[in-house]
Amino acid sequence: MDQESARNDEHLSPTDASTDASTDASTDGSVYDWFAGQAEQRPDSPAVVQGGVRISYRELHSRVVQLSGELLERGVGPEQAVGLLAGRSPGLVVGLLAVLRAGGAYVPLGTDLPPERLAFMVHDTSMKLAVTDTEHRHRLAGTSVRTVNLRAGAARVTSSPVQPQVPDPARLAYVLYTSGSTGHPKGVAVEHSGLSNYVGWTVSEFSGGRPADAYLHTPLSFDFSLTSLFLPLVTGGALHLAPQHQEAEDLATAVQNPDFDLVRLTPSHIEMLTARLGGRRGLRGPRQFVVGGEILRARHLTALRRLFPDSVVYNHYGPTETVVGRCFLRLDETAGFRIEEYAPDDPLPIGHPIPHTRLTVDDTDAEQAAQGVGELVISGAGVARGYLNLPDATDRAFSALPDGEGRVYRTGDLVRLDPRGRPVVVGRADGQVKIRGQRVELAEIEALLCAMEGICAAAVVKAREPRSVLAAFVVPDGSGSPGLSPGLSPSPSPSPSPGRSPGRAPGLDPEPLRARLEASVPPYMVPQHFSALGELPLTRHGKLDRRRLQDLFEKETRATRSGRAQAEPGSGGPGDVLRKVCALCEHVLGVRGVRAGDNFLDLGGDSITAMKLATACRREGITVRSIRFLTADSLADVFGGSGVSDAR
Repeated sequence: MDQESARNDEHLSPTDASTDASTDASTDGSVYDWFAGQAEQRPDSPAVVQGGVRISYRELHSRVVQLSGELLERGVGPEQAVGLLAGRSPGLVVGLLAVLRAGGAYVPLGTDLPPERLAFMVHDTSMKLAVTDTEHRHRLAGTSVRTVNLRAGAARVTSSPVQPQVPDPARLAYVLYTSGSTGHPKGVAVEHSGLSNYVGWTVSEFSGGRPADAYLHTPLSFDFSLTSLFLPLVTGGALHLAPQHQEAEDLATAVQNPDFDLVRLTPSHIEMLTARLGGRRGLRGPRQFVVGGEILRARHLTALRRLFPDSVVYNHYGPTETVVGRCFLRLDETAGFRIEEYAPDDPLPIGHPIPHTRLTVDDTDAEQAAQGVGELVISGAGVARGYLNLPDATDRAFSALPDGEGRVYRTGDLVRLDPRGRPVVVGRADGQVKIRGQRVELAEIEALLCAMEGICAAAVVKAREPRSVLAAFVVPDGSGSPGLSPGLSPSPSPSPSPGRSPGRAPGLDPEPLRARLEASVPPYMVPQHFSALGELPLTRHGKLDRRRLQDLFEKETRATRSGRAQAEPGSGGPGDVLRKVCALCEHVLGVRGVRAGDNFLDLGGDSITAMKLATACRREGITVRSIRFLTADSLADVFGGSGVSDAR
């Protein structure tokens, strides 16, 4: 294959797409400088909006200046990591901008992360200080980190505020943690030059030469969020924040806003919107949808166009290691794209590189090249510095360009070129998967399982259907760990001959395994299904046969459904409403014999099917929030709590 896109040497600054000085975010400054310029030009315009709260640029800038003064007095400076641990709120925006103004590098600490993962991130970054809110401050109590309350800066008024630190383009701007392959997450270190390059491009492409309003509904630990976060603040637009605990129903309502210039979605979000809004058509939505985080397929685009026909849709691709996104394609005929050329499940092309970015396809793997695919390699200004404190992993994935114009990153994504020479992502060269847009290294989960007492081997696969389900298979060593039944005998061999059916090991209690993982990884990385095997299946090349494990998961799921079918659907339910919910659950999940005591996630449900079930319930006059299916222990608990009422 050995084809590459032409280098995009054209220098595009935000002013190239605009004659309005309000969007003049010169690439010679930092993202913070561009924000400060907007605060000076339009002090009374709304900068951040959340519900009924509106904060002007004057107030936002004042709070940022005061909080950054506190950080500077506490010793924050270049290359120093500062944690951000707060709910989605205007204060979180203040904290992030204050860290940048003080010259530090912000590190998002997700509010739903387990203690072990938080402690690891604190240690890995040598973090000494974190900005928190009152609600989440206690979560750092077990660490050595000092905390600064987000409200501290607002109460600290100085007549001569400390001047901002001028960031060197080569200094760290932020560190984002992604799933790793060693049992620990990897910290991706991003410099100011890469961040400025990306944000400057978003202004050129998405602002339309005027202040741009955007809607932020994803956490800052997901770099997907940076498009929506910075675009308004550097163009003088309004950053609209979703409620702190937003549900899918809220998103479906929020995106029906033609005043928004940009809303970012994953394909999973599109499926949620489709489930929530059903067969509705012709809704008024934002000027632009920018889709990424997962492979975008033709059926996703068709569904989104049906709902919001007047909104422009972009496919936007890029790993965290390349600062949010390096490729984009406007998905309409003005860009030479025709949806009619694709079957519903076909992946769509990711398009063209943004300025100062180069794409190449490495076809040195003969087996992959024979299939017409190769690994996508990205180089240029937007490639991250590397992985924090992981020199070997950095050397494997990153290298420097010989001409000094940036770095090279091997993405691990397998692509083929379409007839127009545009890359199309068709898979991975490793065990990495996406769960609702979040990157998951299956090896990280496997390493944690193998470290548990009583387990000598483990494998995790992503189910084919439902697509967001992870299934874990473990081989016990017979030591009688808490997660395994006492009668388990040692497995005859954790590495069977190729082609042999994996032996079954009886008596797995998944709860201790699940509890141990919940203490170490984010919720989306905890498998919904656990099985014990006598051995793991191998391919004829001696590699783990993940396809056979997917087949085994499907076989076990069918057997479970068959067993449930012997019970009367809905039997044991506390009333007519619950019986209806059980029957609807059967229809949505494609299972039989659903009972009141069943757990929705154990039945194979996920956030998308929860949305579909909630929508089906509404059609039957039952009001229910989809989040209840995901958090309740059983369908009976959904009924018994405050989440369900019969509207008839």
